[in-house]
Amino acid sequence: MRVAFVLVAALALGACATVPRNPVPLDQLENATIPGIQNARYWGDEPPPNLGDLLDEIAEQRRNSGLDPNVTILALSGGSDNGAFGAGLLSAWTEMGTRPEFTTVTGVSTGALSAAFAFLGPDYDDDLRQMYGGFPKKSIFRLRGWLSILPKASVADSAPLAEVIAQFVDEEMLADVAREHRRGRRLLVQTSHLDAQRPVIWDLGAIAASGAPNAIEIFRKALLASASVPVAFPPILFKVEVDGQVYDEMHVDGGVISQSTALTSWQMDIRENISQRREKLSTTRIYVVRNGKITAEAETVAHSLIAIAGRSVATLIKSQGIGDLLSAYAAAQIRGADFYAAWIGDDFDYDYPGPFDPDYLRALTDYGYNLMKSGNAWARKPPVLMGAAERAVALRAEGLQASGQADAVTQ
Repeated sequence: MRVAFVLVAALALGACATVPRNPVPLDQLENATIPGIQNARYWGDEPPPNLGDLLDEIAEQRRNSGLDPNVTILALSGGSDNGAFGAGLLSAWTEMGTRPEFTTVTGVSTGALSAAFAFLGPDYDDDLRQMYGGFPKKSIFRLRGWLSILPKASVADSAPLAEVIAQFVDEEMLADVAREHRRGRRLLVQTSHLDAQRPVIWDLGAIAASGAPNAIEIFRKALLASASVPVAFPPILFKVEVDGQVYDEMHVDGGVISQSTALTSWQMDIRENISQRREKLSTTRIYVVRNGKITAEAETVAHSLIAIAGRSVATLIKSQGIGDLLSAYAAAQIRGADFYAAWIGDDFDYDYPGPFDPDYLRALTDYGYNLMKSGNAWARKPPVLMGAAERAVALRAEGLQASGQADAVTQ
C-alpha cells in the first residue's frame, strides 16, 4: 500500500475510537504463549533462551535427512506490491537451474507472503506468480466507508487478503512445510508486537509440524499480521495464554520494525554456540532481496499535510531498507558468511498507477526476471560501502547492459 493511502484517515480523523481488548499485562509479556504450539515464535531482537536446544534439533534433523550441511539463507523484504520483483527473480533463478534449496527463508510483510512459496521451491513458482499479478485489486483489499474507518481502526478491510492467504495455505501446503521443517529447514516470518514494541519471529515450520488443531489458523494469521500495514489494514489480535489465563496480543506489519530480517541479533550467539560445541562452522550464504529501490527518487512535494506526511514516511521506509542491508551485511561478517543482495535498480522507471495495478505488477515481475537472467542480480555488499564507480554500476543507473561491469554474481 502506498504511504499516502495509509495515512489519509489517521491524519484527517485522528484516533478517537478504540476496539475493546484484553491485553497481556505488561509485566507478563515475556510469558505469553500460543495455546497448544510449543516454540511457535521468539523475540526477533534477542536469541531465544533455548537456542542451544534448537540448534541441536536442527543439526540432528539435517544429519538424519542427509541435508547439505552448508547453510543458505534467503531474506525477503517488505515492499507491498513491489514483492512482484522478488517473484520474477525467483522464477528466473529456477529456470537457470542454479537456485539453491534454501536452508532458511525469512520474510517481512510482502516478503512473508512470498516466503512459503520460496521455501517450498520451484513447484510453487506458479502460485507465487499468481500471488503477484493473478488477482484483481479487490482480492487484496477493500476500502472502508468513512464512517467505519475509526471503529475498525483501518482505512481498508483485509478480509480479501485473508481469503487469498487461505486459498494458498491449505492442508497440503501445511503438510509440505512440516515435512521440510522435519528435514532441518526453517521458515520464519516477522511481525511487530505493538504492545511490546518488539519484533516477533514466527517459526511457521514448527507451527505446521505441531499437529495442533489451531496450527493452520496461526500460520495464516502470522502471514496476515506480517503484511498488515498499520492504519491501512486492521491489526491482528492473537489469543495467548499466561498461567492458564487467556489474553490478546496486537501484531502488525513486520516492516514497522525492519524491512527484512537476517536474524542479525542472533548471529553472534549462534556462532558462539557452535564454537562451544566444537562443531565445524558450515559455509553460509545470505541472500537478501530488497523489494524496492534504495536510491533517492526526487519528487516535488505539495505543501499539504497529507503530502508532507506521506513523503516523510516513504523516505523513512527507504532509509530503513538501506539500514537493513547494512545489518544483514554485518550479520554475514559475524557469521563468516558470503553476502549477496538484489534490489530494484534505477533503470526500472515504470509509472506507478496505484496499489496492485496488474500492468505494474507484470512489468516489475518481468524486470526481476530479466535482471536475474542478465547474470547481474547480486551485489556482494551494500552500495554505501562501494566506491563511486562501483556504486553507479551496482545501482543500474544505465540499465542492465551497464551492470555487467559490476562485482556481482549469480549462484
